[in-house]
Amino acid sequence: MTGRRALLAAIAAATAAPPLHAQTADSAVLMIPGPEGGGFAVIATRAAAGLARNMPHAVALRIEALGGPDGVTAANRFATTDGPDGRSLLLLPGAATHARMVGDTRVRFDPSGWIPLVALAQPVWLVGRGPRPNGSSRPVRVAISAPDQADAVAIFVLDLLGVPAIPVPGGGQEAAEEAFRTDRADALMICGPRPALRVAALGAEPWVRFDAVAEAAPPAFADLTAGMPASARDAGLAGAAALRSRGLVVLPALTPADQAAAWRRAAQRFAEEDAREAVEAGFRLLGPVEATALFASLCATPDAISIWRDWAARRFGARAG
Repeated sequence: MTGRRALLAAIAAATAAPPLHAQTADSAVLMIPGPEGGGFAVIATRAAAGLARNMPHAVALRIEALGGPDGVTAANRFATTDGPDGRSLLLLPGAATHARMVGDTRVRFDPSGWIPLVALAQPVWLVGRGPRPNGSSRPVRVAISAPDQADAVAIFVLDLLGVPAIPVPGGGQEAAEEAFRTDRADALMICGPRPALRVAALGAEPWVRFDAVAEAAPPAFADLTAGMPASARDAGLAGAAALRSRGLVVLPALTPADQAAAWRRAAQRFAEEDAREAVEAGFRLLGPVEATALFASLCATPDAISIWRDWAARRFGARAG
């Protein structure tokens, strides 16, 4: 059986198998970005199983895919669930919070007060050709997906550091790497496992990192921007956090304290049980405390949102919506 077929079979088995003591299990739903069977299904299946098995009582946690992979539809639906009864959870991708930051008119959710449980995070580095330049260097061509996508934070960061930059839009990670290899770009964001190996394979050098722990790490964004206005730093962190977060499970605001505490304990145990496997795969599985810190970066403050939108309007002529 191929790896992909085995993976799909495991997902089907996990979602179809009845939970232990199914007759007495509480029912709950984990809303995830669609499509059904898409990329988030694997993360959600693992998270649902890990959370459910660590709850103090039996829970049948059903997965429901909604809308597209940016997660906006799922987040909108989650925001309108019937009361914070501890039976609705959301797998929130970074793309959904970034859509909120740029002013996407589809966004109808406010994540304020949502309770983070667990997150899968990946390394994110800004890398380029040769050492990181300074303000007197020639303009750097930076491969990005599009001005309204989270990897445009590469341009934002270079602007903060006073490095002249020219965006080279078009495509995702693979397209950016190809643009670098063919000398159509001088810099790009590397997102995903083992960034040092990928940077070496590209013949690039690491310039800035955004993850808390990294291998052979370049300087951290927080260190490079120390002393800059907090809202500008927060805007940069929000864009980078949208790239770092592969998925973050949250409860609704105002979930009763006892239920929230039970889910958080389950999340902590799940993170501890699966931490090594996540690290071996090149990711980090964050328990409630670290997930809360990542969530805080994702949910940009009004001042940070204003700074990002003003910058995008000047840089790209982009307007909210």
